[in-house]
Amino acid sequence: MLTALRKLRNKKSFGIFRNLVVAEALVYLIFMALALSADWGEIYETFVLSRYVHFEIIEFSLLGFFQLGLIILVFAKSLAEENDVNEMLKGGEHEKLEFKTSLRWDVARNQINKELEKTVMKTVTAFLNSNGGYLVIGVNDKGEPMGLEKDFASLVRQDADGFENHFNNLFNSMVGPEFRRLVKLTFNNVGGKTVCLANVESSNKPAYLKTGGGEDFYIRTGNVTTPLKMSEVAAYISSEWRRK
Repeated sequence: MLTALRKLRNKKSFGIFRNLVVAEALVYLIFMALALSADWGEIYETFVLSRYVHFEIIEFSLLGFFQLGLIILVFAKSLAEENDVNEMLKGGEHEKLEFKTSLRWDVARNQINKELEKTVMKTVTAFLNSNGGYLVIGVNDKGEPMGLEKDFASLVRQDADGFENHFNNLFNSMVGPEFRRLVKLTFNNVGGKTVCLANVESSNKPAYLKTGGGEDFYIRTGNVTTPLKMSEVAAYISSEWRRK
């Protein structure tokens, strides 16, 4: 039962339904607050319209209009998010956008590959040290959706929450928890496949990728992630963060 609920939670329709429930609750709270603040029925009686239309009809009509408006807004926002990701994929990779087929599942070898996790963290670190950017996980180099199902299946918790928890653990150990607030993960349905969009903001201080041999520094140069030699890092930090 719990597994079924977790799978449902990953679906776009569930997100829309959840947002609608929240919107409905807000509408009722607003109307309750207004009802408690004044006797709107008595105020309404002072208007000429009250001779022809009962206050209850006006009340329910307004509630209906509010609900309809919120439903339209929720659906519009959901569609806009999906369209934004589709537009990103059509544009191809560039300085502020990169695609990764998976977080940890090696499609060619059909097994978990820890080096892929390191590659993802390299890209995130490079965005932090540059002007920010977007990393889409679950699409190939051509921008075609491949999905995260294999990644999900390789985790203890096999859903989007498990994916985000694993991402957090990797990020905190390899980059640092102080930078986590600069990375926002969202999950989108593209062509029937679940993909993860990582929105990475530019950091106001240098971010290093921690490896077994020490710490490495990465930046974005065009559409690639580039390592800097330690002799180059000081000059880059001096010039880049002076402008931020």
